[in-house]
Amino acid sequence: MVSATKLEGGYSFHGKNPPLDQSEGVKVHVYRLGTEQRGHDDLKSLACADQGSPSLLDTIILSQWENFSQEGQLAYDVTACKLKVIEGERDFVIQMNDKWNSFLVKEYGNFTHPFGCLKPNSTRSCEELLLCIAEGDKNEPEVVPSTTPPNDGVLLLANEYPVEYGHTFLVPNVINRLSSFWDKRMFELITKIASEVNSTTFRVFFDDGTSIVPNNMLFQACYFANPLPVESASTVPIHDRKAKSGIRVYETVDYPLKALLFTSNNRNALANVVREACLALHKNNTAHSLMISNNGRNVFLFPQVKNLVTGCYLSAWECCGYFVYHTKVDFDRASEAEISNRMASFSFEDGAFEDLKNLCCAFADDLVT
Repeated sequence: MVSATKLEGGYSFHGKNPPLDQSEGVKVHVYRLGTEQRGHDDLKSLACADQGSPSLLDTIILSQWENFSQEGQLAYDVTACKLKVIEGERDFVIQMNDKWNSFLVKEYGNFTHPFGCLKPNSTRSCEELLLCIAEGDKNEPEVVPSTTPPNDGVLLLANEYPVEYGHTFLVPNVINRLSSFWDKRMFELITKIASEVNSTTFRVFFDDGTSIVPNNMLFQACYFANPLPVESASTVPIHDRKAKSGIRVYETVDYPLKALLFTSNNRNALANVVREACLALHKNNTAHSLMISNNGRNVFLFPQVKNLVTGCYLSAWECCGYFVYHTKVDFDRASEAEISNRMASFSFEDGAFEDLKNLCCAFADDLVT
C-alpha cells in the first residue's frame, strides 16, 4: 500500500460538497494544468520541485481521497484487505475482499451529463466529487477553489468500492466525451494528468466493451505500491522507429494474455497511435482494456475475446495480473496455473493478434506528430 501525504500550504480542500443548489449548481476545486511546454525527453511534473517530492496534483488527489475515506464514505477499508503474491514465474497479486464486486459501481449518471443538466431539485451532496482537472492558460499549474467545473475538464470521483488505495473514476466532462467513443484530445488530457501526478505508483485504467462499467465512458485510477505483473513481463520490440514517430511498440512474451506495450516520451504521438488502435478495435466490436503507467509514458493494450463459459471479460487490473477474490476458499486455493488459465481463456488468437500488431505498426508509421 502507498501512504498519503498531507496537503501543505494555502489550499483548503477538506469538507463535503454542499447539496446541489437550484441557482448555483455544483462547485468543486479545479486544478488547471500549466501550458509551458516540456521537452519530450523530460515529462517531469512542473508542480514537483524534485523527483523525491510529491507533486501538487498527487498531493491534492491523495488528500481529497483520504478525506473522503476518513469521513466514512467508503464501503470498506481497502488498506485492511489481505494481499498475497502468488509465488511463481509471474508473481500474480491477489486480494481477499468479500465486499467488492465489479457490478457494485455506484450510479454516476448525474456526472455523465453537463452540470447544467442536473435536476434543480436534486438533494445529492456529491461527496464523491473530489476534484476537476482541466487545461489552463498560464505557464504554471494553478488551483481555482470552489468553481463550476469547466466543460473540457475531467472529473475525479472517489469509488465507494475501491480495488486499491486512492481508487477514483476519471470522468470526461461534456466536450471531451464523444457520444460513441473517446477522441485524441481526451486521451491526451488523461496522459497529461498521469504525467502531472508524477508518481510511479499511479496507474490509469480503461475498459471498452467489457461490461465492467457499462454505458459509461470513464477511466479509473489507483495507486499500487509495486509494479504489476505485466510490467515485469518480458517484451520484444515489433516497432522501433523512434526517430520518425517517437513511438516504440512491443509485445509481451511468456504472459498468459496477449498484450501490446506502447511507449514514448512524445505524449501527442502516443495519444494518436493508441487512440487509433482502440478505435479500430471499438469499430470491430472487440473488447479491450488499457493501463497507463510510468507517468504517462507507457500504455498497455489488452485485446480480449469473450470467455465462452462465463460470457464475460477481464477488467483492466485483472489483465495486469491483479485479482480480487470474494471468498476465503477461492483466495486460499488461488494458484499461478489457475490464474494463467483464466487469463489465457480471454487471449486473442495468434492470427488476429498478428493482424493487430501489423495495424498498430502502420499507425505508428503514419501518425507522425
